[in-house]
Amino acid sequence: MISGTRDADVAVDPRVERSRRLICSAAIAEMADVGYGAMTIESIAKRAGVGKATVYRHWAGKLDLVESALELLRADMTVPEEGTVRERITAVVTWLAGHLADSGSGASACLPALVSAAQYDDSVRDFHHRFSAERRQVLIDLIDEGRSNGEVDPAVDARLVAETLVGPLFYRRMLTAEPFPPDEVSAIVDLVLGESDR
Repeated sequence: MISGTRDADVAVDPRVERSRRLICSAAIAEMADVGYGAMTIESIAKRAGVGKATVYRHWAGKLDLVESALELLRADMTVPEEGTVRERITAVVTWLAGHLADSGSGASACLPALVSAAQYDDSVRDFHHRFSAERRQVLIDLIDEGRSNGEVDPAVDARLVAETLVGPLFYRRMLTAEPFPPDEVSAIVDLVLGESDR
């Protein structure tokens, strides 16, 4: 993928980085407004206020650009290094709940557009599945850590637990009018992992 490869030793021009971020934000907003199928490189460039050639200088096409844009959003997710496994799981799921509830960013509106496009476009489906699996793996790794140190029942299926933790968030986002409140995530964690001793 053109967008994801960058030599860590090469200094990046701040203006180029700002331009890339602006274009990625425009791609998110455009996909939220018109859907993946209807958006074009031309429409993204127009929204970003740049020439089409500028977009193609960094990305091979719109899926490549969408991948970069969503990777930037995921990069905002930080997994705390301090605290118990339960606290760190709660922090990650709370971040996701806030992300899905933030309709103003356009990122939340991209989810239905991506799911819809994945039904008809094999390359989008492959990316969507890969992106979702990588995001889910963050929680699986935390749960496995808890299984190893005794904080989580070692008999549980880490993947199933991870899916159960985030399932209500995606259900609310896709099938109801109200997103899941981030401040209620601890209730999901208690339900899935059992109430803590605190």
